[in-house]
Amino acid sequence: MTDEATWQFIDAHIDEDVNKLALQKSKFKDIDFEFAIRQIHGRQKTRDKLPYFGNVPRFVFPPSLSLEQCSSEITARYKRDVINDIFCRDVQPCVSTGSSLDSSNENARSCVSTIADLTGGFGVDTLSFAQSFSICHYVEPQRQLCEIMAYNSQLLHFDHIHVHQATMEDFLQEMDAVDVIYADPSRRDTHGSRVVGLEDCSPNILLYKDILLRKSRLLMLKLSPMLDIKRALAQLPETCEVHVVAVDGECKELLFLLSKSKTEDVKFVAENLKNDHCEHFSFTMREEAEALPSYADEVKKYLYEPNAAILKAGAFKSLAVRYGLEKLHPHTHLYTSDIQLESFPGRCFQVAKVLSVKDAMQLKNEIPKANVSVRNFPLSADELRKKLKLADGGEVYLYGTTIEKDRKVVILCQR
Repeated sequence: MTDEATWQFIDAHIDEDVNKLALQKSKFKDIDFEFAIRQIHGRQKTRDKLPYFGNVPRFVFPPSLSLEQCSSEITARYKRDVINDIFCRDVQPCVSTGSSLDSSNENARSCVSTIADLTGGFGVDTLSFAQSFSICHYVEPQRQLCEIMAYNSQLLHFDHIHVHQATMEDFLQEMDAVDVIYADPSRRDTHGSRVVGLEDCSPNILLYKDILLRKSRLLMLKLSPMLDIKRALAQLPETCEVHVVAVDGECKELLFLLSKSKTEDVKFVAENLKNDHCEHFSFTMREEAEALPSYADEVKKYLYEPNAAILKAGAFKSLAVRYGLEKLHPHTHLYTSDIQLESFPGRCFQVAKVLSVKDAMQLKNEIPKANVSVRNFPLSADELRKKLKLADGGEVYLYGTTIEKDRKVVILCQR
């Protein structure tokens, strides 16, 4: 998208401070300086988020806002694998650790025929979908992003990606039916402030839900990880699956999968993606509602904390039953056992002491600092740390929580 001299400048300055480099604009009048700075900044900013793209020579990055809003490579692969699993059933939903954005992998495009990404943006998801779909429609109203996608898809030899400069609303009226529609509505209002609710996003999916379902076999929506899942299910009764996707313990995406077929029981998948493996837990709404966990009369040798995806998905009772753990309290989502479980999807701690809050205030004489968390406790983590007069960090973990008989305690443990 630019001349060779500019690309050589980018390669030569790829690791330099872009703020300092920007001050030297007058020295480089023979190159597209603004483009060069954007490419250097884009590669530096997304080294962890988009490692594959950053290593593709001449790959073009968009302005910063699009980089902030785009999916990471690991979550894009996950979405592609979920769709493959639904349509092919021989592809596991857990991501692989290697790069799967290899444009030469023709065997991957065998299960599903057509997909329309109606909120294209930078196009990380579209480029990932291109591995599994024979035809990919990329729809985006911004001309610059369309030009970038057209260039990058050709660079990667994805000739089956069709770029459409249009809004979702306009494109929907003319498009033919496809196997899958994917939409990631913008979660910013006209003032640039973040929004969460479906009705506040742009485009408002609720207004177009019927036509989206009419023109696809499967509708996948990427929604805010802050969204109230129960409220969204009431607004989207066609939902058949909800995927809560975390990366290294931090919730990143909610994926709602909708179809025209009536689903009696919604499936939930909580996935915590890591570089070398993933923590997977799935359950249904009925299973969670009917689960009858045991409750501990005391904190035992090991304490278990579920990962963020499981907590967001709401697998509070079914998790305990599935792993044979005891809950500390009906409203405390911590678990205990005398057995150490290596496969538990979350963190496991060895319990050293269970203290009253009053006794815990003497810990400052024994330990200078600790990692403090709370679960079903009247104080926040910061408030408890200040009350105990401890610095943050170290090898010791403290959990302020509520156990049987509504007792407020502080559990001292180590990983």
